[in-house]
Amino acid sequence: MKIKLWGVRGSFPTTLSSKSIEEKIIAALTIAKPGDISSEESVREFVANLPLSVKGTYGGNTTCIEVRTSSGELIIIDCGSGIINLGNELMVGDFGRGKGVANIYLTHTHWDHINGIPFFAPLFVKGNRFNFYSPIPDLKERIDHQQVKTHFPVTFDDMASSKRFFTIKPDEDFYINENKLYSKSMPHPGGSYGLRVEEGDKVFVFTSDCEFNINEIDDIHAYEDFFKNADLLIFDTQYTINEALLDKTSWGHSSASIAIDIAVKYEAKKLVLFHHDPSYSDDKLNIILSNAKSYINANRKIKDDFILDIACEGMEFDL
Repeated sequence: MKIKLWGVRGSFPTTLSSKSIEEKIIAALTIAKPGDISSEESVREFVANLPLSVKGTYGGNTTCIEVRTSSGELIIIDCGSGIINLGNELMVGDFGRGKGVANIYLTHTHWDHINGIPFFAPLFVKGNRFNFYSPIPDLKERIDHQQVKTHFPVTFDDMASSKRFFTIKPDEDFYINENKLYSKSMPHPGGSYGLRVEEGDKVFVFTSDCEFNINEIDDIHAYEDFFKNADLLIFDTQYTINEALLDKTSWGHSSASIAIDIAVKYEAKKLVLFHHDPSYSDDKLNIILSNAKSYINANRKIKDDFILDIACEGMEFDL
């Protein structure tokens, strides 16, 4: 099973400002030595070794995850603005010829998780087939509403591909061919659902837009079947611990320390911090990752082989 991140930002898409790019250039040149910029080759080598937050960005597109199973199934989780770039890549292959087939799972229909649908190129190609899965019973009506003529010039039904909708039950297994999936309701205003994907003995767990707090950690047994033994856990950590506990309670998102506690409790092998706040710069995300690692180092109960990372666009995992 292969997973690729196409959108990692929460709430709304963000772009780097001219000032942000200028600061990155200044940061790079400040640490450069004369030999680092003596030729194009040396410049390229110097840039290649710079930290991501200096030479690039964690990304500004909203949630979209690509899952490829070893049996050839394509499962797309959420249709935030990240799905636009995924769609452009898919158009190079079967989807550009009207021969593509994909499964789309929607966790919920807040705008940052569906705003890429009108611009997802494969949906416009006749012959392509899409199976939409969600516990939301009126999913199609919600998507239709986003593309009424007053909001967008092309309706969802005008997009020429074939589209089928399947309402699944949370807390029950469902299958896409031989791949077992499990959907779980998450604490989030308006509702949201996490997704567990199993292929053989490999487990991928994704939960975006969920709010867990310290008071719930000791009484979280209802989520055991969802979280347990994940090879990869991607978890909503939009807020800092102070924001989650003091300033933004009931806003529907968690913090890195809470994510770590849950990951460790249910023996996840790798945790990836996800759904970054749109106001956070790359430097701020570096600090969040550094603080999360400090939290791990201060907790002697956490095993040495536990892996922590932070999501960035284009990141890939092979389970």
